Amino acid sequence: MMRDFAARRRGAFLASFAAVLAAGEAAAQPALSPAEQLPGFKVPPGFEVNLFASEEDGVVNPIQIRWDERGRLWVAGSKVYPQLKPGQEPEDEIIILEDTNGDGRADKSTVFADGLMIPTGLEIAPGPGNACYVGEGTKVWLMTDTDGDGRADRREIVLRGFGTGDNHQNINSFRWSPAGELMFSQGLHAFSRVETPWGISTLDQAGLWRYRPREQRLDGFYGGDNQPANPWGWVFTRWGEPIVVAGNTGGFHFPAPEMIRGWQGGRRDSVWVKQRGRKTTNPEILESAHFPDEWQGLMFACGFINNSVWTLQIERDGAGVKISDHASLPPIIQSRHGTFRPVDVKLGPDGALYVADWYDAIIGHYQVSFRHPDRDKTRGRIWRITVKDRPLLAPPKIAGASLPELFALLRSRDRWPREQARRVLFGGDSAKVTGELRRWCERLDPAAPDREFALAQALGVFAAHETPVPGVLDLLLAAKAGEARAVGAGMLSRWSERLPAGFDPVGRLQRLACDPDSRVRLAAVVAAGNIPRLPSIEVVVLAAGQPRDRFIELALRAAVAVLKPFWQPALEGNTAGWRTEWTALVQELDLPRPKPPARAVAITKGTPIVPVTGQRRGTPFVQGSVAAEVLARGNAVHGAEIFRRPELGCIGCHRVGDEGGDIGPRLDSVGSAQPLETLIGKVLEPQRQLVEGYETFKVTTRTGEVLVGIVVAGNEAELTLRDPGGAEHVVPRASIVNREMIGSLMPAGLTDALSPEDLRDLFAYLTQLGKVK
Repeated sequence: MMRDFAARRRGAFLASFAAVLAAGEAAAQPALSPAEQLPGFKVPPGFEVNLFASEEDGVVNPIQIRWDERGRLWVAGSKVYPQLKPGQEPEDEIIILEDTNGDGRADKSTVFADGLMIPTGLEIAPGPGNACYVGEGTKVWLMTDTDGDGRADRREIVLRGFGTGDNHQNINSFRWSPAGELMFSQGLHAFSRVETPWGISTLDQAGLWRYRPREQRLDGFYGGDNQPANPWGWVFTRWGEPIVVAGNTGGFHFPAPEMIRGWQGGRRDSVWVKQRGRKTTNPEILESAHFPDEWQGLMFACGFINNSVWTLQIERDGAGVKISDHASLPPIIQSRHGTFRPVDVKLGPDGALYVADWYDAIIGHYQVSFRHPDRDKTRGRIWRITVKDRPLLAPPKIAGASLPELFALLRSRDRWPREQARRVLFGGDSAKVTGELRRWCERLDPAAPDREFALAQALGVFAAHETPVPGVLDLLLAAKAGEARAVGAGMLSRWSERLPAGFDPVGRLQRLACDPDSRVRLAAVVAAGNIPRLPSIEVVVLAAGQPRDRFIELALRAAVAVLKPFWQPALEGNTAGWRTEWTALVQELDLPRPKPPARAVAITKGTPIVPVTGQRRGTPFVQGSVAAEVLARGNAVHGAEIFRRPELGCIGCHRVGDEGGDIGPRLDSVGSAQPLETLIGKVLEPQRQLVEGYETFKVTTRTGEVLVGIVVAGNEAELTLRDPGGAEHVVPRASIVNREMIGSLMPAGLTDALSPEDLRDLFAYLTQLGKVK
């Protein structure tokens, strides 16, 4: 009886929607000109935003932006994302934008390189700004303008063999470290085998890359079925501590404890307090005298889902960091238009903040068809944020500057000139740069308050030139600032094989392992893990005897695992160099893993274990009709009550804010992530589009045990599944004989019993989640 009544109500409901179907087609936001988009921005009081560049200047779906020392903005963009059409040739570009008259608006645009296929990484090469590194699919290019016409006339493949299982998880977000290392990332579906002079560098699934150009050495970190599943952005604190952001979850990660060659960890937690499911990319830390004091040192992260750039603060958390939303300062920019998709943010030569806006109502490609007509492949913007009534900065001379002038800029309180000077120095003649820099360090005033910071910056330049300087290194190891000693500790491992005889890096690390500053102890443990010899284990043991936190604990376990081929024979053979009092502590830190399988079981496609369809189907007619009614008469307040009804089970599986379960993806931003029609289709037919990271697997072991759940962690030896009840199971990979992907755990038909009005209001609630109010 109830089903007949519901069917009649549903028929009347759809019939009433037929009259407003045309309105459903208008649910997609119309394209806006820059002038029309501008009034929709919200910035803090006293701030203002202006257009720097747009599609009129050749900016189309920008992915990454980088400045050179001449004040030119380089932009990597894609007209073909997410996939070429049949017969279409790649036509993506790297363009160079210039503001020649200083009015805050680009007035010159040059195509530096074209014919590219979704370039996801861009960084200006060391030295004068006439070359750049570009990440494109399987390759890292070095593209150079040799004749000064602004176009790349030489293209060299520097590295090749990166995985391309998913083009939005290709190598991405290039950025120089303070020590001249090109840092970048790859996502969950990338399996990379890259040939280098040091051998094949391997990294499976989501991970981090570090490339040292003069050594041609490439190291991979992280990897496996772990967060961050799609790392997309690097930033370094003033003292060089690395922070990585995850584009798939938005979580921030502090990778330093795991940056030990040969270590592949497992589960790791975000350091962003109350992240609430916000996805972010490419952060920047504000150091610019153009902005008020209360904004200095804050971090901005691009909330491309939420049409916002978040204002975050970085605080010390023992040996690591924690990140939280600023308690009183608002996001530095937000938009009421769902087409504003900030993907990169960088300080410019004038001290202003520049935001790359992908500009598209549709993002990603798991959620929406590759060929969806609303994908915008003709627009893109760069916005400039300034502070009223505060002077902009006059860019210092960097292009053509003398070495002493560049050295002086290493001490700058402003980030842009410091980073530009450093990059130019990275590419200079090694003999000249290091010779004069050594003398500059010797002449630094011992009483200068920033002397230790200046020495740390200089050490990074020496490192970029692969030139050990023991005197400067020892000055930093004896510095008053713990941050400076930590920088020195890291360099001990990088230079361990090239320091002069008698300069004992491990002995110095042993002293640092007992340092009162936990950041120094962490750096010492990581450094010891990167010096593969038996004496390094003493550094680990000494640090383990000091107070530990979660960052140090992780580094200790990583170092013990990597150094095991050295300490285990010594322990078992009681050989010289091993002390019996170390045994218990080392065994405590040693967490043996099952032996990885010689060949992992292939993943096959299986059948969902939940109903695939209900009475309501996500047809285009239903999607458009329901969307039209939501927009016309939806009640989000009532919808929030429906969402929490126990019989629907929404809140039991999905989290919103601090409420809900962890079986399905968070929904805090579901409304701003995709068009309303797409959201309706996904709820009515959950198997239609799976959310990355929430695919369900059915695993069968050699003993016949069958486990079902989502993968929450994994490495080369083990897999961790979370079952529908929330319990977690760790499965040795070698014991798996069959692994099927069986779709989503969410059954269809959950909304079948809802009245048309309740269904409408449920979607009215969901579609407003994550949108700027």
